Amino acid sequence: MRANPGLVPSAVEELARFDGPILRTSRIAQADADIDGHQIARDDMVVLLLGAANRDPARFPDPDRLDVARPENRHIAFGSGIHFCLGAPLARIEVQATLDVLLPRVPGLALATKNPERRASQLGRALKALPVTL
Repeated sequence: MRANPGLVPSAVEELARFDGPILRTSRIAQADADIDGHQIARDDMVVLLLGAANRDPARFPDPDRLDVARPENRHIAFGSGIHFCLGAPLARIEVQATLDVLLPRVPGLALATKNPERRASQLGRALKALPVTL
């Protein structure tokens, strides 16, 4: 991204797809359904694993690879439809502005660890810290 700052907007989307903050959400079935042989009755709670959907190989070629130039990155890291996160535009602006400012001004910026420690949670993903080197 340092060599091609035009990739920053695409990188923001790919980072959200690859390691989004929300792990799961749930819905109540509005009608009986059969999904690939699994019966879902009206009023059943259905748990949706957003991270799994964002790694679906039928939708994303080579889904387990971080690709900041990934074309047509229509992920659901921020939900969809009436459940779309109202804060998504702000989150995108914050990440893009941070990268736009830091990358050219701190040329030695790099992760200090390959496996930063995460906070334990069943609902969302967050880091305890993100050590970097300058």
